[in-house]
Amino acid sequence: MLVFQDLMLAWTGMRMTTQDGAVVLALGGGGARGLAHIGVLEVLADHGVRVRAVAGTSVGAEIGAFLANGMPVAEMAALATSFDWKQTLQLFLPDLPSGGLVSGKKVMGFLNRTIGDRLIEHLSLGYVALAVDLETGEQTIFDRGPLVDAVRASISLPAVFAPHRFDGRYYVDGGVVNPVPFDVARERFGGPVLAVAVHAGARGFQRPDIVPERRHAWIRNFRQILQQPWVGRADGLRQWLEEQIESYDAGEPDPPAWRARRVLDQVLAISQAQNVRLRQALSAPDVMLTPDVGGIDALEFYRGEEALAAGRAAAESALPQIMACLAG
Repeated sequence: MLVFQDLMLAWTGMRMTTQDGAVVLALGGGGARGLAHIGVLEVLADHGVRVRAVAGTSVGAEIGAFLANGMPVAEMAALATSFDWKQTLQLFLPDLPSGGLVSGKKVMGFLNRTIGDRLIEHLSLGYVALAVDLETGEQTIFDRGPLVDAVRASISLPAVFAPHRFDGRYYVDGGVVNPVPFDVARERFGGPVLAVAVHAGARGFQRPDIVPERRHAWIRNFRQILQQPWVGRADGLRQWLEEQIESYDAGEPDPPAWRARRVLDQVLAISQAQNVRLRQALSAPDVMLTPDVGGIDALEFYRGEEALAAGRAAAESALPQIMACLAG
């Protein structure tokens, strides 16, 4: 039944394709790597390429929400490059909820400040966000209702964020079933579809090295946090920080050890890459960009400048393809 539905989706998408001088974006998930989406938007704006709709998964849903809500691309870029490691860490410091490392309250506060109380149906661009119903395993497409809740549901990375409860259901990250929603973008909005893939494995798999300089930087960062007076009043948080220091300080053998967390990350990456390949066979985007962001960890939001540069480079190299799609 699922295969039949996907085939119908692909056929419907081809019938709906239209050339009106604007693209439909499909922005994928990948945590901090997804800041590359903003670099792509910068290039599109510089060359007068209009966006008429966006379908987003995870961080792609968040950046797509900023765009559909009218935030200027320059403001997005400034926001993305304003985070240092301390601000990043504060967003993801464990508050030990059930179902995840962090409850997501701080992220919700950030979303409320930047998005407000907008409804999806009132946005200036077509917009959908993808999440997964935790109980049924079904893909959920948010196309109406509060924009903040749609984004929060879509970015609920398992084991990091607690699932988001909305209308009596629990939702996790849309990347679990659809890392780059180009099929949904075409089905909902037609084409041409420009997809941006930043999930782990989007550019293939490499040896999972840990760069020593980055490991040492994280050790320094965690130790600085431990020195803060308020940490002493949070036993669970202090223990977590000490465990992180011990883990990073232990170094890595050569070749790197396949510890439990790394195994889980790699398995998820393999699953996502295979999922995207299968969806491409059914309903491929007109253009697929894969910015070179493999060296950026999913939670390293303080590396915004690198991510934006990778997005710009990928978009610049694909401009002839993009313009050809628009020309029909």
